[in-house]
Amino acid sequence: MAKDPQKIPDKPDEKFLRTFYWLLQTVKIHQDNNKVLRESAGEFVTSVVESCIDDPHTTIEVFGGRFYMREKKLIYRLESFDLVHGMLHYFETRGLQGLRLYTAVSDAPIEQVLAFARTLNQAERQENPVAWIAQQLEGDAFPWAEIVHNQEELPDAELELKERAKRTYFYALASVKNVGQKISSKRPVGIRKAKRMVQNLVDLVSEDESLLLGMSTIRDFDDYTYTHSVNVAVLSLCLAKRLGLSRTALERLGICGLLHDLGKTEISREILFKPGKLSSQEFEEIEKHPVKSVSHIVKLRTDEAVKARIIPPIFEHHLKYDLSGYPRHLREKPQGLFGRILAIADVFDAMTSARIYRITPFSPDRALGMMMEGAGKDFDPILLKVFVSMLGVFPVGTLLKLDTGETGLVMETPEETLKDRPRVLILVSDGEGGFRKGKAKNLAERDPHTGSFRRNIVKTLHPASYGIQPAEFLL
Repeated sequence: MAKDPQKIPDKPDEKFLRTFYWLLQTVKIHQDNNKVLRESAGEFVTSVVESCIDDPHTTIEVFGGRFYMREKKLIYRLESFDLVHGMLHYFETRGLQGLRLYTAVSDAPIEQVLAFARTLNQAERQENPVAWIAQQLEGDAFPWAEIVHNQEELPDAELELKERAKRTYFYALASVKNVGQKISSKRPVGIRKAKRMVQNLVDLVSEDESLLLGMSTIRDFDDYTYTHSVNVAVLSLCLAKRLGLSRTALERLGICGLLHDLGKTEISREILFKPGKLSSQEFEEIEKHPVKSVSHIVKLRTDEAVKARIIPPIFEHHLKYDLSGYPRHLREKPQGLFGRILAIADVFDAMTSARIYRITPFSPDRALGMMMEGAGKDFDPILLKVFVSMLGVFPVGTLLKLDTGETGLVMETPEETLKDRPRVLILVSDGEGGFRKGKAKNLAERDPHTGSFRRNIVKTLHPASYGIQPAEFLL
């Protein structure tokens, strides 16, 4: 049973869910005249009114294994994990997609509120629970409550956010590609559009980090340099946001991510796409690209102060934490913070992407494990630890084989869950060698009777091995 709601301070939406759950549990064991039960009903009524804000009602719905309040994803804390998943199970066993509760509940007799809770509890024993609940809500029995049928479609606000994320990603991709093409054709280059796209990315990372991390799973074998640049910008921004950097710093870092590989526009395709091992001379050409990137930054048509701030990280992104790496140099000054962030994001995206010389990329979890071996030498150990914590043991986009025989695509590793038990999207065979979306499941979910986890991970896979582009399923 959930803890008494009075003992844990809640946000309004969390309070609503907690008092609702507490009422549903308490009404199972007490008569209507019980003081504790009547107090829990009063707290529930108060939480309904408080959660209504500017509307005469509040709506709680289930989409993809998550609760949404007023069309916004419910963000909850570690302390509320059992509560939230207990309520999700409660809704699922009754076939409930959503409920709408009106502020008129504040005028209802306590006995009516208790009868409503008992009705929901009794529904589990009915042949068609949701139809039975709908029948009980007809008429004047509970005029302040109604069932919501959402047809498993995301709320408009969530859909709008996802569409905005897609537009921003591909506009950012187009902007950096435009810069690269102008450099290749030796035309004057400005970065006004790129800066605007970075500002949009910063907005998104503040609103929904997991959504932006889902965008960073986009891979384009034929257009690797540019998708890689956008992915490095996205991963860098997410890491920097975790570090608490200011918006100004985030915008500057985002530009560094987008432009860090401009020097590759001068490297021949024969070298960039060579299937075999590079010769020492060819590798020397590759090692020159940070310096060449800097030379292109110097020529940009933008404020000199902006160029001065973004040049050092771009120069440093292939240096290592111990100052080995390249470009080769004689210096004792340590790698800057932005350079250290870019180095981590750059290597992770490169390792998890298919390349001409490595058709099968490393799975995200394996890439992180290999990177951890270089902590303190190749990478800043503290930043790398934050990066691993941000992505989770199984980063977004990892393909998992489960002991149920199912295949799951990691869609989110929220802070409030166990890091080794992410939320996954079950992928179902489409009968033609491909996959289609199934239901979202949380691997932290336990069987209420045995207490054991419903699903366990057998092994990890890389989606590219199955022709899967994660972003197509996650967004």
